[in-house]
Amino acid sequence: MIIDSLGMKAIEKKSGLSMDQLMENAGKAIAEEIKKETSEKDNILILCGKGNNGGDGIVVCRLLDRENCNILFVDGEPKSEEALHAYSLLDKKHVLKPSRIKSAIRKASVIVDAIYGFGFHGSLKKEIRNISDLVNESKARVFSIDINSGAEADSGHVDKDTIHSDITFALDCFKPFHMMNKEHGLCKEIRLLDLNLPHPETSLYQEMNEEIFFSSFPKKKTTAYKNSNGKTMIVGGSYGMAGALSLNIIGAKTVGASYIDVVLDESIYPIVASHHITPVFHPVRKDNLEQVALPLVRNARAIACGSGMTNMEYKQECMDLVLQNAKSPVVLDAESLRMMRYNTYLFRFIKAPVILTPHIGEFAYLINKPVEEVMDRKIEYALAFSKENKVILVLKGPNTIVTSPTGDCYINQSGNQALGQAGSGDLLTGIITGILTMTRDTYKAVCMGVWLHGKIADLGIEDQSIQCFDLESFPGIMDRLFKKHGF
Repeated sequence: MIIDSLGMKAIEKKSGLSMDQLMENAGKAIAEEIKKETSEKDNILILCGKGNNGGDGIVVCRLLDRENCNILFVDGEPKSEEALHAYSLLDKKHVLKPSRIKSAIRKASVIVDAIYGFGFHGSLKKEIRNISDLVNESKARVFSIDINSGAEADSGHVDKDTIHSDITFALDCFKPFHMMNKEHGLCKEIRLLDLNLPHPETSLYQEMNEEIFFSSFPKKKTTAYKNSNGKTMIVGGSYGMAGALSLNIIGAKTVGASYIDVVLDESIYPIVASHHITPVFHPVRKDNLEQVALPLVRNARAIACGSGMTNMEYKQECMDLVLQNAKSPVVLDAESLRMMRYNTYLFRFIKAPVILTPHIGEFAYLINKPVEEVMDRKIEYALAFSKENKVILVLKGPNTIVTSPTGDCYINQSGNQALGQAGSGDLLTGIITGILTMTRDTYKAVCMGVWLHGKIADLGIEDQSIQCFDLESFPGIMDRLFKKHGF
């Protein structure tokens, strides 16, 4: 299960165990793992803070019971009641003086990071920053307890000098921090330790995998026909950017959308239509846009709008027509996002569900914040934006984040750097729109689309290089996956 810091506190409270017992159980689980990873010859140094994460470190030291295992308090002696109790049980011969910090780190073959846990917020103190620099420069193996010191559990924020680890032991539940490891790269391995605490039935942090995906994806019935699930509508493209629209179509075809309406500027119709033979194309000009597109918008089961629209002269009229008349989910990408800057409040008045799919630069532009600031607190900003504007947000990145107006959050684990190329986002927009046509749970459908986009890339690099991964191979890879699951 994935849970945030408040949820973890609730789990601990509901367990009925005292904080002393919780600390003892965590320390025991960690000590057992460290025994597996080390030998009696290892010189182990445990860096402890003054709170309960430091208390966990104290328990680990006592339970390891090794002559060459020592503790160093880097932020003063224990302050919390539970940490003080743990300290009272420890043989003080294991406690080093703070003045020995440099030599102790230099001599250590194993360092245990027990400075800060999931309660940490903000930036590291100068003194701790100096210590983290020494740890990160050392040749010792580093094990972090629950959260690497310098990182926040929930927001996506990590101090630039956060401690790097060979293994981070996630205690009982994964936290959002662990799910963002592709982004921050602080942990070579994350290992979940089961503390046998009572978990809630649901969490605001969604999960997605192959089993969940195919249990939610509808199989075609024997009575199926082309319009069984309704029509997938794609609006976009412009002179010089026909490829983006084409990738929307490939995305929708990847998931088997059976009826695709494509509204596009007549200047690129020959290019796109020569590449795809199954969609129904509706070439438009500014003077016949409403006449052609309005009936399609009203009848669509899901709509994608914006990919490749940069050079469309009537792009604002086109997007307005979609947003004002849609009855079904609308996925906005690329140029549609840029046109909504300073007008995001309008999303609150749109009757249909709206899904935005920005990469980090587009999102920063949309909310008028520096990219660096948004990157530092992705989860926090994404959740706030979804809630304020009543939209589902797909914030694309190594760990794509999907947030809902009700506070749900999905942090994607699939995918690889093969997707780091132009057109990847257009493909994702088509995949999400296609799934929305077939699946009534809008938020889950979006999460399914994000996961699938990455999963196909993971399967694709089994046969293709990361460097030259072919986005047009998506339907063929997906066909094999469908076949595997009996679709």
